[in-house]
Amino acid sequence: MPRRQTIHPLLTALGGHIRDLRLGRKMSLVDLANASGVSKGSLSSIENGLVNITIETCAKLAAGLGVRVEDMIPGGLEQLVSSGGQESGPRSHVQERAG
Repeated sequence: MPRRQTIHPLLTALGGHIRDLRLGRKMSLVDLANASGVSKGSLSSIENGLVNITIETCAKLAAGLGVRVEDMIPGGLEQLVSSGGQESGPRSHVQERAG
């Protein structure tokens, strides 16, 4: 996966949400890598919002975490659609972690 020049807030929020799901299941990066077939290095980049995740990768991670693809999106699909893909408000992982 190519690294992005700038980090989009939505990717940071998505990566943070994936990390939260993983840690909530007491899984290490290696555990999720083994369960999903996504490499540990790619997982780290995704969780840090450094790469633009594909739908295919999202589906693999969802399967590895035992959740639906819709559950991978912070705030859910409805919020993503209503925001036009723009992260806003206090739900952002960037804002939560900075405070």
